[in-house]
Amino acid sequence: MGETTGLMRLTYFSRHDLPCDAEGFHPAFAAIEAEAVPRNAALGITGFLVCARTWFAQVIEGPLDAIEQLYGVISGDLRHRDLQLVEHVVAQRRLFPDWHMAIGTASPQAGMVFATLDFSEVEAPEGRLPRDFHDLAADLAALKRLAAD
Repeated sequence: MGETTGLMRLTYFSRHDLPCDAEGFHPAFAAIEAEAVPRNAALGITGFLVCARTWFAQVIEGPLDAIEQLYGVISGDLRHRDLQLVEHVVAQRRLFPDWHMAIGTASPQAGMVFATLDFSEVEAPEGRLPRDFHDLAADLAALKRLAAD
């Protein structure tokens, strides 16, 4: 996807109560991805969802109306608690142009990424800057690409 006039970026985090296995996974994570990819493709949205052991963080990018529509859906999703908007800004380019949505979990392989960027897999990322979330998502995206190769 190329750059889009009116491109917006929204970043949020929330808490969840989904019990993760030893690998940091819950089946709901795969279900979220399977549902989101076709919906986001239809809306022109790209992004990345971080699924930590007790919290989510997501960067979504796309047209303003689509972003607001999707954030409304997220706000009503009972899997999210204490939803906190980190940023909602005009974006110059997409950070995740290749994915209508991809997920990174707090797997043992991702533990180094969380630790390097000083994110806890358990404690919610209170007070973090938007760029912190972008960096975490970008590094987890790189890890996901490496695992796919």
